[in-house]
Amino acid sequence: MADTPTLEIIFGALFSEMRKAMMRALADMDLELSPPQTQLLVLIGEEPGVSAGALAKRTGRDKATVTRMLAPLLAAAWIERSPDPADARRQQLSLSVAGRENLTRVLSARRYAHEQVFRGLSEAEKTQLSALLQKCLPPVG
Repeated sequence: MADTPTLEIIFGALFSEMRKAMMRALADMDLELSPPQTQLLVLIGEEPGVSAGALAKRTGRDKATVTRMLAPLLAAAWIERSPDPADARRQQLSLSVAGRENLTRVLSARRYAHEQVFRGLSEAEKTQLSALLQKCLPPVG
C-alpha cells in the first residue's frame, strides 16, 4: 500500500471540505440553498432561457434530479418558467428580480468557499488544477 493517498481518497476529502465550506458560507449569508442549487442559480443567471434538460447536461445530473432541485427556487420566486417559443413542450428558465438580487450573495458565498478550500494554492497552481480537472469532464454540448 502506498504512503500517498489515492485520487479517490483525495477527491472524497476535497469534496467534503468544499461542501462544508459552501454550507458555512451560505448559512453566514442566510441563504437556505444547497451547493448544487447555487450552481443551478449561477447557470440560469449566465444563460437566461436555459431548459432543465440543458442544466442536467451541464451539471452531469439527470433531469429529474435537476427538476427537484429547481422546485424550491421556483417556490421562492427566484426563478421563473416560461414556454419556449421554439418548442412548446420545453420550459425556459430565467432569474426573477429576486433571483438576480440574491445571485450576488450566492456568488459571494461560492467565491468565499472556494477561496477557503484552495487558499493553499498559488494562482498559477489554481489555473493548472482547473485545466487538469477540465480534462476529466465530458465535453459540453
